[in-house]
Amino acid sequence: MLIEFSVANFRSFREMQTLRLQAAPIKSRNPQLDEQNVFQVNEKLSLVKSKVIYGANASGKSNLVKAMAAFVRIFHASFQEQDALKKWIEPYLLNKQSFQQPTFFQVQFRINERNYRYGFEANQISIISEWLYSSNGSRMESYHFKREGQQIEINPRTFKEASRLIIGKDELPPLYRDNALFLPLVAAFNGPIAETIVRYFTNNLIIYSGLDSRNANATAMHAFQDDAMRAKMVSVLKRSDVGIEDLDTMEIPDEGLNEITKGYFLKQQAEGKKPILLITKRKAVDEKGEAVMDVPFLFNEESYGTQKLFFLSPFLINALETGGALVVDEFGSSLHVKLIRAILDLFHSPITNPHNAQLIVATHDTHLLDQRIFRRDQIAFVEKDKSGQSVLTDLVEFKGVRNDASLENDYLNGRYGAVPLINQFDWAFTPENHGQEN
Repeated sequence: MLIEFSVANFRSFREMQTLRLQAAPIKSRNPQLDEQNVFQVNEKLSLVKSKVIYGANASGKSNLVKAMAAFVRIFHASFQEQDALKKWIEPYLLNKQSFQQPTFFQVQFRINERNYRYGFEANQISIISEWLYSSNGSRMESYHFKREGQQIEINPRTFKEASRLIIGKDELPPLYRDNALFLPLVAAFNGPIAETIVRYFTNNLIIYSGLDSRNANATAMHAFQDDAMRAKMVSVLKRSDVGIEDLDTMEIPDEGLNEITKGYFLKQQAEGKKPILLITKRKAVDEKGEAVMDVPFLFNEESYGTQKLFFLSPFLINALETGGALVVDEFGSSLHVKLIRAILDLFHSPITNPHNAQLIVATHDTHLLDQRIFRRDQIAFVEKDKSGQSVLTDLVEFKGVRNDASLENDYLNGRYGAVPLINQFDWAFTPENHGQEN
């Protein structure tokens, strides 16, 4: 379960900003939202099942998703890749001091009835600091380890599994590097707590970016090769009423390849095997409207929305089945509003989401700004201030917002900020700016 994510000095985020999934002590006009959109962890903690993030173009919505992706990728890659930090650390560039300071990431999450707080600071060369704390839900945290540069302090009571990796004060293990995180190293040596956290970041914190989805699409194609997952992915498309009856594959000769069929919907088998192309099947009907045969179509001929739903489907399925947190950028792009709401309903319903999976989306779809769909603590806005840095604000932080307010109208009228200033385009279309007479 994801509790919150914090980032500072990354792309357009200079000061620390925190995406919170803790439920606020508020009441919705529709009591059903308070029952279905929130789940209680313990007496002191309740979390929301979904969070929707709004903002103008270039406000920082996608940068927030990229920050979460960078955290996950560095966590998994720094142990093996020497250039992981250089690849994923992108400091705020509009301030000279920020450029020289480290990027900050921190995630709070819950595993096996225990709350964890893990994070690190890093520049493109090395890990500056790293830490892991946990609690059983009370206010008091205990640390597992604290790192400053190359110096690591282990708590022998709570993190004994890492003690054997610290050889001496001035002697570090051979695999320990200043540009690699320590926690994945402990997991590599079979530390049970570290292994549990690695599994969480691998299976339960999944980022799907609509702007950089090649890896995600490749993952979906790999998932499609599993018969059980394939059946579920087909079911998602069939139930979405896009007219698809089935998905299948076919071999094509090398001479059949062209620029249209090349792409990540194409999967290559072992060397010497012919490539496999994904196809969809639809029903052809006779004059009476009765189905008479299946007609195959190349998958890349389907609409972009259909393709996006296919690639997104295994991530939705895995999140709902495992209780993970799924983060999606450009969520409303190419998907019908009814389909978007159907996906949200899957996460809000205790029947389809028995494990309390969480969905976090960045979108421009203002039709979702509706208090019949979301509580006020499920909506956040990203806006750039006058200095150019992104600021994240929850709707629940705005004073005087009634639980029956028209959120969409208020947002479009600028009450919550985070909307584009359309009238700034006026100058470009006036005759005087084109050397013309009035």
